[in-house]
Amino acid sequence: MGPQRMAENQTLLRMFDHVADGVFAVDGEQRIIYWNAAAERLLGYSRREAVGKYCHEFLAGEDYLGQPFCRRDCPVIDYARRGLGVQAYDVLTRTAAGKDIWLNISVVPVQSRQPKQTAAVHIFRDVTQRRKAEMLAQKTIEAVASLALEKPAEPAAPFPAPAPRLTRREQEVLALLAAGQRPRQIADKLGVSPATVRNHVGHILAKLGVHSRLEAVLYSTQHHLI
Repeated sequence: MGPQRMAENQTLLRMFDHVADGVFAVDGEQRIIYWNAAAERLLGYSRREAVGKYCHEFLAGEDYLGQPFCRRDCPVIDYARRGLGVQAYDVLTRTAAGKDIWLNISVVPVQSRQPKQTAAVHIFRDVTQRRKAEMLAQKTIEAVASLALEKPAEPAAPFPAPAPRLTRREQEVLALLAAGQRPRQIADKLGVSPATVRNHVGHILAKLGVHSRLEAVLYSTQHHLI
């Protein structure tokens, strides 16, 4: 990132210096370029320790299944490079003291003409207690189901276990979403109305048991649906 662009970004990012939520920003190469005081308080790493590190190596976030979520060229940074918004998501990481902590992260893209210079601002908060409550509720449900069925409970999973049955058209729409196409672009490509595409997307989300197009793409990739 050029010196002028870096200076402009730092000026913009200083507005996050005193917010209550943790905030860090990465450039298009996924190097951390900003780390506020709340991020240091929540995770225990100082700005000096964080800035310059690759975010996917530094945070090493995991999803609900314990699989690596933070990785090089992840969907989040790919969307940010294209100036697309990303729905908030949860990741499991660890503090400097080695304590597990669940973070809910929102991402704001700050786009540049050069994709590799694009910054992605990550705003996060500690949701460990909420996740513990969700996991306890899941275990309770599984225990009740296990007693009713007289067989061991299945491991907790954030998505339905059975493979969803998508229609051919829904599979086409899902594949185009994974390719980064927006609903209007998909409508033009398939020769249908945007409303029809929105209906297909709604059916896809319902069948996959997810809440956003990004989650649908991640789920379909993990389960080899496309």
